Amino acid sequence: MCGRFTLTTTNEEMMRRFAVQTDQNYPNRWNIAPSQTSLTITCDNKTELRLNTKDVFGVWQSGLGKRIINARSETIAEKPMFKEAFRYQRCLILASGWFEWDTTKTPYFISLRDNRVMAFAGLRFKEGSDNSFVIVTSAAKGELVQLHHRTPLLLQQQFWPIWLGSSYQVPDKCFASPESHFFKWHKVSSKVGNVANDNEDLILPVYEE
Repeated sequence: MCGRFTLTTTNEEMMRRFAVQTDQNYPNRWNIAPSQTSLTITCDNKTELRLNTKDVFGVWQSGLGKRIINARSETIAEKPMFKEAFRYQRCLILASGWFEWDTTKTPYFISLRDNRVMAFAGLRFKEGSDNSFVIVTSAAKGELVQLHHRTPLLLQQQFWPIWLGSSYQVPDKCFASPESHFFKWHKVSSKVGNVANDNEDLILPVYEE
């Protein structure tokens, strides 16, 4: 499960990486949690990319009394909760890294080795006057399995236009995250478990607490 992630990019990096235009400065976020807002990208009019700044992490399910935050890539095309969003409301979720807890409940921070901002595959939902999103997950690969058997579906840049496109026929190759050697990870403080904490110290390596 991916329930916490970071976003510490700059306007320049977003414009360079995703070809979106913005003149608003967005604060760095080190502990984005369910029910909080973050940045997503959608495609309007087939070619124009839109940066959405107030999408809520997690789609509310009244029957369960909570927000659902992840969708398995293997079942999103058929599962009633996700299949319509998969066909018509796919999005990119911007992230600089994410947190995962291993079987001993030890938190780790995971990011790309080159520290670039990433694009998680996402599904977007309309909730009244607001929009929410869930992170699509896939099976972990290589050494990442030691942390958790699932990871966010990190879309390679060549697949962004396909994921944001209007066709619901998404090729299988889009559902494969990069191999684990593209990532780096380290133990972090258990303070990340408190949603009230949101500062750079949360991603610093710890060796003993």
